[in-house]
Amino acid sequence: MTMNPVMCSFFQRVPYRTLLSNLVQRQLIAASTGSRNFHPSENLMDVFLINNEDEFKNKVMRNSLPVIVNFHADWCEPCHSLRPLLEKIAEENLGRLHLAEVLVDDHVDLLHAFEVTAIPAVLGIHRGLVIEKFVGLVSHQQVKDFVDKILDKNAK
Repeated sequence: MTMNPVMCSFFQRVPYRTLLSNLVQRQLIAASTGSRNFHPSENLMDVFLINNEDEFKNKVMRNSLPVIVNFHADWCEPCHSLRPLLEKIAEENLGRLHLAEVLVDDHVDLLHAFEVTAIPAVLGIHRGLVIEKFVGLVSHQQVKDFVDKILDKNAK
């Protein structure tokens, strides 16, 4: 299946990952590749929900890029305020870092392993090591500073 030349030139000029929703991206990629090279498990937005310990090991601990791990709960009001900010920052840094969402009620073992005693708790993990951490609701600037530190440490 070949792609329309107009669509090809559009995709060459515009970073479509920043313009389209995740669902639309998947549909466009599936349509343009005939679905033979597309894997639904690919995460186009660099944000993923951790479902089990193996997934945490593979997507967070063994990742070559830094991962921001957001320990949160559905019942936590500060968590609801922080989450959109973390997602926005992850989108702004596509290809430079990932964001992992961990629901604390489902993963008590991870809470103990990383000594999380309050939420929201946000860890910056790179190559299996916690390199930065903050707990509680912080300002937009503090989150940006947190991400800058992670990216600076990754560059070294």
